[in-house]
Amino acid sequence: MQKDFITATPDSGGSGSTTVTAAASANQTESARSVNLSVAGGGMTRTVAASQAAGVVTWNYYFSVTPTSLSFVAGGESKSVTVTSYRKKVINGVETSTQENVNYTVAVTGTGFSGSGTTVTAAANSATSTRTGTATYTQATSGKSQGVSLSQAAAAKITVSPSSVFYQMTSPNTGQAYATTITVSNCPTQPTISISMNSGKSGGLDVILGDAAYTTPVSAGSNTWTFKIYPTRWQTVVMNPSGPSMVPGEYCQGTCTVRLAVGNTASVSIRGNIDTGIIP
Repeated sequence: MQKDFITATPDSGGSGSTTVTAAASANQTESARSVNLSVAGGGMTRTVAASQAAGVVTWNYYFSVTPTSLSFVAGGESKSVTVTSYRKKVINGVETSTQENVNYTVAVTGTGFSGSGTTVTAAANSATSTRTGTATYTQATSGKSQGVSLSQAAAAKITVSPSSVFYQMTSPNTGQAYATTITVSNCPTQPTISISMNSGKSGGLDVILGDAAYTTPVSAGSNTWTFKIYPTRWQTVVMNPSGPSMVPGEYCQGTCTVRLAVGNTASVSIRGNIDTGIIP
């Protein structure tokens, strides 16, 4: 005999005592269920209540991220990954068709890398070495995670043109009117500039061989920047009374260092040297 989810066997019997077995099929629902079974015989009817607990609900979690590695150009860019994150309901060990999306988070390590959702961004790499990182995606609740390897190409070595200044000057003039424009190439971000002047001897004394200044670098597009160097002071050098001596004249000499990052620098030689015919 079948009644709702209960099967009773046997469903009939003769005189005397008969054992009836009630068997319940698996409850593949999330609700408890019950039914009344009636047994009649000898002019009497008895009712037996049968109940069954709700099905045991668990979840199967599915999580994947593709691709598992991303490569970026030195100048910086953004790329995307595809994240598949969901779970399927399981009742009494049997997976159902019920599916739900599951949230996830991303944590990014490595200098210059950042992540938001499915987008990973690499800022411009100004170093002359490649850099690496990892974007780790983690599924909520299940804790499943998957890493995406990140790599970025090294920056090209920056170059400057011209590489020397003031060597053609014939008078010790100063100011921006006598500036030389320097072009910096292979430079994705604004470089930093510094100037150090050489020292020498004049009349037996240690002197700094002039001074120079520079303007703030401005972008010229296509990873190119320009700035100007100009003399602000020339040092008059005279013959030493004794010992080694520099050639008398007007000097503005030193080095201008252009720096994009550690290990990625270029130099402009400051070579101002004017023979003024000074006699010791």
